[in-house]
Amino acid sequence: MITPGFLYLTGALLLFLAINNKIKYIISFLITSGALIVTFYLLPDNRVELNFLAYTLVPFEVNRIRILTGLIFAVGGLATVIYSIKICSRTNLMLIFVFIGSALTVVFSGDLFTLYVFWELMTISSSILIITSSNLTKRVGYYYFLMHVTGGLSLLWGIFLQYSATGSLSLNAIEAGIPFFMIAIGIKLAFVGFHTWLPLAYGKVPFYVTVILSIYTTKVGVYVMSRLLSGMTILAYCGLISALFGVVMALRQKQVRKFLSYSIIIQVGYMIIGISVGTTTGISGAIFHLVNHILYKTVLFMAVGIVMYTTEEDDHFKNLGIMGRKLPLTSIATLVAFMGIAGVPFFNGYMSKTVIKEAVEDPLLIWGLNLMSFGTSLIFLKFIYYAFFKNSHIKLNKKPAISMQLGLGFLTVIMIAVGIYPHLLEKIINVELAINYFDKKHMLSGIQPFLWSILTFFLFKKYIVKDYKKKVLNYDLYRMMGNLFVTTGSKLRKLHDGNLNRYLVWATTTLIILLLLLMF
Repeated sequence: MITPGFLYLTGALLLFLAINNKIKYIISFLITSGALIVTFYLLPDNRVELNFLAYTLVPFEVNRIRILTGLIFAVGGLATVIYSIKICSRTNLMLIFVFIGSALTVVFSGDLFTLYVFWELMTISSSILIITSSNLTKRVGYYYFLMHVTGGLSLLWGIFLQYSATGSLSLNAIEAGIPFFMIAIGIKLAFVGFHTWLPLAYGKVPFYVTVILSIYTTKVGVYVMSRLLSGMTILAYCGLISALFGVVMALRQKQVRKFLSYSIIIQVGYMIIGISVGTTTGISGAIFHLVNHILYKTVLFMAVGIVMYTTEEDDHFKNLGIMGRKLPLTSIATLVAFMGIAGVPFFNGYMSKTVIKEAVEDPLLIWGLNLMSFGTSLIFLKFIYYAFFKNSHIKLNKKPAISMQLGLGFLTVIMIAVGIYPHLLEKIINVELAINYFDKKHMLSGIQPFLWSILTFFLFKKYIVKDYKKKVLNYDLYRMMGNLFVTTGSKLRKLHDGNLNRYLVWATTTLIILLLLLMF
């Protein structure tokens, strides 16, 4: 048995040999559907061990959680490749295959070495994809690359410390180097303070690239956190703070893709809380929410992409009005995704939010989860208002490609299925959580934040839907540090002009200072 990720990596090589679009389409469909089928038929407890130098590596290991995560990654790969196949160049498609293949290999890796190699391959492939997408995204790609390389170096240092302390590279809960693992995962999760790359990259790259990135980048961070850092209660409060920050920032956005990017930070907050509880119910709820989040957030990014494609305009909120008037299928998918992300009963997001709430016992965290649900519903009412109730004079310049609608529809059908039959995900991971999703208690808990958000929206609509003219505060410590470093280097370069007398004075002064320090 091999990891399904290797199919995508092989597909990238085959695409290099594709001589025309027809062959490109055939290879893409065979690889994406093949990876989904292979993942579906994987058997738990399968593993492959390799001896490499003095180490025993496990490049492939299967359990129920890995199968569910791999399935949603494979489903997302199939849907997004179908969605973007007509508008994506062969070179970019090759990079997308490497990126997806690396993400899938991370999911099925059983040791820290394999995890690190493909974690970094994700960074390299996605960075090149961003940099080469257009001339406008080069600087964005460099910024994205530097942030994720920093995370990769932190991960590497954490692995060194873990191996030094335990003598093992197995992919289990970490005993040493925890701060470095937290930094690495925090960057991948776009945790508040490390989040700056997320709205910057997702708001600038071509819309189909945003769709691809939104599925895998932060979700790999969530999966790895569930493997290495589960049960750390303090992280639950950090996840709550990060999510509330996302709500505030999302309300201030004018660009829809930046708005959706901050929404990702909110949804990741739910997953962090579930993982931090550390129980079977908590971790299962987090992984279920990962699945549901990929479904509805990908649909929303796809819908925005269709608006941009058909109107040939940017992703400003005012352009969403074309959706309700001219794009009926996109409108239906958007409404289903909205109900899912709002946690309304009988839609998929309600299911995973219910499991996470059931796992949490801390009253403060329960209050926080309800506040997060309220904030999520409130900000997406702004999205719905612009899409269906705000008059728009934007014209439909062309129809969406059939492939784009197929990718969108495929995920929408799965969303509906999970919402109607929430026990489906439990069956995949072979766990019974004994939760009656449609009893009075859980349904009231799910619907109340949504109803309160509707009331709040009507009372404060003019502030919520306001088109902010001033630039949104975007305090970026890393840019400031970079500018300071460059400026300091420039000043020092001017001083280092090769003047021997100046160098001798510096050296002599330094020696005198050192002697004085030694004397006193």
